[in-house]
Amino acid sequence: MKKILLTFLSIITIICVYAQEYHYALDLNHLQGDTLSVTLQTPPQKEKKILFNLPKIIPGTYAISNYGTFVSDVKAFDKKGKLLPVARLDTNRWEIKKANKLVKITYTVEDIFDTEQEHAVYPMAATNFEAKNVVLHTPGIFGYLEGQNQLPFSITIDKPSSFYSSTSAMPTSHTETQDVFNMKSLDELYDTPIMYGIPDTATVKVGNCDVLVSVYSPHQQVHAKQIAGWLSDLLQGARTYLGGKLPANRYAFLYYFKSPEVKQSFKGGIGGALEHPTSSFYYLPEMPAEQMKKLLVDVSSHEFFHIITPLTIASKEVKEFNYQEPVLSEHLWLYEGSTEYTAHHVQVKSGLNTTQQFLDKLSDKIRTSREQYNDTLAFTKLSKYAASTYADQYGNVYQKGALIAACLDLYLLHLSEGGYGLKNLTHDLGVRFGKDKYFLDDELFDEIEQLSYPEIKQFLLTYVQGNTPIPYGEFFGFAGIRFDPSAEHMLTLDAQADAGQLLVREAWLGQ
Repeated sequence: MKKILLTFLSIITIICVYAQEYHYALDLNHLQGDTLSVTLQTPPQKEKKILFNLPKIIPGTYAISNYGTFVSDVKAFDKKGKLLPVARLDTNRWEIKKANKLVKITYTVEDIFDTEQEHAVYPMAATNFEAKNVVLHTPGIFGYLEGQNQLPFSITIDKPSSFYSSTSAMPTSHTETQDVFNMKSLDELYDTPIMYGIPDTATVKVGNCDVLVSVYSPHQQVHAKQIAGWLSDLLQGARTYLGGKLPANRYAFLYYFKSPEVKQSFKGGIGGALEHPTSSFYYLPEMPAEQMKKLLVDVSSHEFFHIITPLTIASKEVKEFNYQEPVLSEHLWLYEGSTEYTAHHVQVKSGLNTTQQFLDKLSDKIRTSREQYNDTLAFTKLSKYAASTYADQYGNVYQKGALIAACLDLYLLHLSEGGYGLKNLTHDLGVRFGKDKYFLDDELFDEIEQLSYPEIKQFLLTYVQGNTPIPYGEFFGFAGIRFDPSAEHMLTLDAQADAGQLLVREAWLGQ
């Protein structure tokens, strides 16, 4: 009797645990007119009213996406299949009444790549539902119930037998015609893009990490094996740069190459990439492979190094992201700027680029930053309002943001006589905070001071929080780098550098 009771209680426990999940189902075999039908078995609700939401904004884009724009025909059902009252409150939210009886929600999602609706979604964060290619950017497909972000999600996807799922997530169940994925929370779900199609994939083993490269190139001008070969040296260099081990055991590079004759809903010439903790998605024009090599390596390097910032080191605004209201952090100089800098620094440290190529890249960023953006705008202010007031200044995070990181690196190396640079600082910040802990925006400079020097905090207060333009000659001079704003090569090695400058130069450039 005791065994029977324990077994019964175990079954009840399993049922309760199972019930406290979202259970989504998609069928990629029945795409109709660039739309996808979605079914959600909801977790039990106690309240009589609940909000069902699609995100207004997601991490990494710093722009309003309004994914609810592409969702229609939202219906809610009780366990007998009867409809419950549903009212659309605004673009991204639906109110469901009698929610204590709710067991299922169904709705239709429109393909953003081919929509005729006006929108501001970046292509690297959009959805695509075609016979040959399906891009599941999860924020554009899967909604959530208000206040229930931390419940787990189970996603069942029926698919053609010829389709392969390219993603960093490992399915918990897999057959020729079905994949099942389990995510521990909404954040993990929204950070896991999945691309389906006829497989063109390659894998690279980089130390502890299995790296997947997946490509959709409609005219087969670019192939996964080519890109994997291009990235292999970069990733091995990244492994060395990060101390011999990558911070993930699995990573996926997902590349969608747009055919030039295909019309889509995005503005002409737009493209780019979006980072996630263990993957990145790329939307780029299709052209002959060799024409794309340098661009692909640079962009892929940038997105990959987001593993460090903000995906490991980040503020509360990032790690407790508000998907309905843009509450942004002040520290894009760290998230995007230091990542962009590191993406190029690792290439010169690994011997993939020459010293002058690296210095010319930084020179281009100085010119662009000064000519196209407001050089006296405080970077913390730009960051905080990057989705609104200063949206036109956002591009400077890849220009001046990278230069802030370069100067910070040089200043750290100067103060430590070559012993402690930006790479060391971000490592120590990662140890202090890690993936599951955040820092407070207004305390970051104090945290950095504790790990480095008072002079570094003053640098950040003056050139990041303040509106003083950076005196580049001073900071590059620490490594014996000449700065001539009027020269073709704005930054060059000074043959007359002294011993202290040569010490910093060797630590910075490896020479």
